[in-house]
Amino acid sequence: MVGGAALGSADANLLANAPTRQPFRLFTADSRFAPAPTWHVRAGFAFSRRFAVEGGLVMSHPDIRTSLSGDSEGAPALTIAEQVEQYFFEASLVVMLDELKVGSRTVPYAVVGGGYLRQLHEGLTVIEHGQVYHAGGGVKHWLMARNRGRIRAVGLRADARLYLLASGISFDAGPRPQGAISGGMFIGF
Repeated sequence: MVGGAALGSADANLLANAPTRQPFRLFTADSRFAPAPTWHVRAGFAFSRRFAVEGGLVMSHPDIRTSLSGDSEGAPALTIAEQVEQYFFEASLVVMLDELKVGSRTVPYAVVGGGYLRQLHEGLTVIEHGQVYHAGGGVKHWLMARNRGRIRAVGLRADARLYLLASGISFDAGPRPQGAISGGMFIGF
């Protein structure tokens, strides 16, 4: 699940055709991403018991909800929605925190990384792109582990991350924070 994020606000202004420009506000628009379910697919390689790298794809379809208010002609406030396809192509460094191990099969970890952001507006009318950075952590719980065989490990994983989206869809210039939580299964070969 990816949490919502503010996209900023803007005024729709008319500019007078006069020597001193004085804007006349028609209305105000305030936009934000709504929370949305996501699909995470990751593949990784462990260099040691402590360090691993992962590459992955995060896919979601959040709505952009824009609230229009303050109409100069007194029209009531209105909220409109547009669905966006959003993809993060990411690479991460994972650090297993063995010293915080819970029992013999549950190990917490920290993760940090970055990647490419791609957003497609509804109807594929506009494509936006940018960068995405993340930091977070989680826990892995091994259900099965062995030294031989095709499948060497099977377990469950829970993850929480803070994403910073730079560029892409936004009215503001700075990076936008967006939280995410996920859970899943892992298989080791």
